Amino acid sequence: MFRAGKACIIGRMPSDAIAWRVAGKGLSLFLLLELIFVSSQPFLGGWTFYDASQKRQRLATSTHPPEDAALEVGDLETLLASHIVSEPKAPREFRVLILGDSATWGFLLEPHESLSEQLNAMQLKTCGGQSLRFYNLSYPFAGVTKDLMILDKAKRYQPDMLVWLVTLYTVMYKSRFIHWLIPQNPDEVERLNAQFDFLPENYEWPSRWDNVIYKHRRLRQILRYQLASLIPIAVGKEQFYPDAYETIPTKLSPELEFEGMAPPTLRPRQLALDEVRDGHDLAAGLPILVVNEPILVVADSPNSEVRYNGYYPRWVYDQYRQMLAAAAAQNRWDYMDLWDLAPANEFTNTPLHLNAAGEARLAETLVPTIRRLTCP
Repeated sequence: MFRAGKACIIGRMPSDAIAWRVAGKGLSLFLLLELIFVSSQPFLGGWTFYDASQKRQRLATSTHPPEDAALEVGDLETLLASHIVSEPKAPREFRVLILGDSATWGFLLEPHESLSEQLNAMQLKTCGGQSLRFYNLSYPFAGVTKDLMILDKAKRYQPDMLVWLVTLYTVMYKSRFIHWLIPQNPDEVERLNAQFDFLPENYEWPSRWDNVIYKHRRLRQILRYQLASLIPIAVGKEQFYPDAYETIPTKLSPELEFEGMAPPTLRPRQLALDEVRDGHDLAAGLPILVVNEPILVVADSPNSEVRYNGYYPRWVYDQYRQMLAAAAAQNRWDYMDLWDLAPANEFTNTPLHLNAAGEARLAETLVPTIRRLTCP
């Protein structure tokens, strides 16, 4: 009995040893591949299923989750590769890039209703006869660092001018480091910060393990986006659009605090206006038109004497406008303050989102200054 049992145990050992060796080799191979993956960036973001006639007029983003969650891809190379701006510049084209947030992107609007396409429909020309072509490189959620990242990547596409729409949220202190695109593109952020030093000293850079997670997430997002892009290509519609949306509440809160700041004084260090200057340096001499974008002004409503809308108390927004205008004058920026341009009935679901009529009004107002800047 003892010998039989012993023989039986000895007989199982080779297969166990083989299994452990196979597992060990598999683990070693996995770790090797993981090391290669972590130490290099897979070249997956510079291609797209879209051809020239199908490329997007706006940077991809999810507007109707979960149905279009696959459009939420944070890799800038992928976003730009599938955008029409990545096509070769046409002869006699004067290329204008438009930067901004979801309002400029055209939330709730069809592409042809957005600011860029309303400007394109005007078929503007420079004094030299070049055709102005506007490209919507806005991306939802305001953030000055996000705009610098997009501008830096888009310089390769030979822009001739920039139109940069901003609001108070764009230049809030937290916009230096809080935006979904920032952790998705750590190398780009690190490179820009090395050039302009705009991040706070206590900024926590991603750890090695964080980078592993980000790269895996990036790979998954890119593959999902590329496969999902076959659907809008097939149906010829790049976004889902809701059938209805919530209107802006007309009742205002009496709250005066804004993003942790209390009246009466907004201090310069609480804004990131230096990054607007960095944007001008990054553009390397290209004409830039900085525009303080329209906001909803609620009138004849309780608390409208202390707040412009559900976003902005009057004290902080007024001081922001003063500081931005002073910075523009000091740095000789081309600047337009269009904060009260649009009436209340030309906003949709937020105090920043314009409807098609509001975008048309904004486009028409910008044209004279754009003409001046393209005809020096």
